[in-house]
Amino acid sequence: SQRAHDFALAKDIRIFGMRTWLNDLYHSTVLLYDSLILKKQRRFLIAHLVNVIATFLRSGVAYYYLIARTLRLNLPASEFLLYFTAINGFTEWITGILTNLSNLHKNSLDISNLRDYLEIPECFSLNSGKPIHKEDYSSYQIELKNVSFSYPEAKKDTIHNMNLVIHPGEKLAIVGLNGAGKTTLIKLLCGFYEPTEGEILLNGVNIKEYNRTDYYKLFAAVFQQFSVLNVSVAENIAQTCENIDMDRVKSCAKKAGLTKKIDRLPNGYDTHIGREVFEDGVELSGGEVQRLMLARALYKDAPILVLDEPTAALDPISENDLYLKYKDMTKGCTSLFISHRLASTRFCDRIILLENGSIVEEGTHESLINYGQKYFELFQIQSRYYKEGGNESEE
Repeated sequence: SQRAHDFALAKDIRIFGMRTWLNDLYHSTVLLYDSLILKKQRRFLIAHLVNVIATFLRSGVAYYYLIARTLRLNLPASEFLLYFTAINGFTEWITGILTNLSNLHKNSLDISNLRDYLEIPECFSLNSGKPIHKEDYSSYQIELKNVSFSYPEAKKDTIHNMNLVIHPGEKLAIVGLNGAGKTTLIKLLCGFYEPTEGEILLNGVNIKEYNRTDYYKLFAAVFQQFSVLNVSVAENIAQTCENIDMDRVKSCAKKAGLTKKIDRLPNGYDTHIGREVFEDGVELSGGEVQRLMLARALYKDAPILVLDEPTAALDPISENDLYLKYKDMTKGCTSLFISHRLASTRFCDRIILLENGSIVEEGTHESLINYGQKYFELFQIQSRYYKEGGNESEE
């Protein structure tokens, strides 16, 4: 239901003829919801009927006793009125208590999920811990020491007993097949996940001891999943609507190869993106959005730049342009580059090949090719499809 308004899904619905199926699914869901509401209202009706009957019996017995006692003892009207008011007041008081208890229980059930979430212990020091000063950014080194990580209820580790040192200013490429643990490793380094075993160190100190908000400021990232806000291009890049440094915005857009596209937009950097909020908004292509996210990451000017498959939606020319600009973009900072395309790792200082959550090979592109093992085999498989007559030779 959260994505029913997403225009990107329209092409899938049309090309696969999903309209009838979605309508049937929607109506069946509505019917199921209606039956649930009807069942709920029936229970409430029965409860109210029982309450009315109980109230009638309780009041009838009390009033019968009071009237009988009045007739038998010849109680004056004032005393009868006193007893009658006392009975009514006591009945309303008890009814109010029971009603409030019922409402309290109902409201408690409504917020139980929120309460369970709020009661989860916070393992990060978001408001305490050692501060991280910006002037020290260039000197920080990150180390994974015997780190293992497994997702809840998983049968095996996604990251297993990993040891890795990332030096300040190093350009590190992380490669491997799907499910090797590349993205999970990045999330561990960024501090989103807590290791199941082992520890992550920043200059020899466990990152648990640092202020986690300050630690997040060390990273700028382009992830595979990202959010594009329905605001202007400049605000998307700067991630704020106040005190935007336009010179810096333009510089980052240029490094990301987005300048020509922005110049063609109706209002340049003030053009709105998306049509969910603004009628004059524009829709960007997948490659353009990826460039926008890269410009956003560069604008943050963090000491560690994380690029998780940043060329996945780019055409070959745009991809090559990004590779040529990579050193300039990452100048003065540490960079972590994840890619399935092994040819794109040539410009990195070091490459690590992951398999089943462990580092199986490590070195430069040339040294790993000369080593002639898994990296070399994967490179050969990828490269032969770019060679003329590759398919025929395989046959």
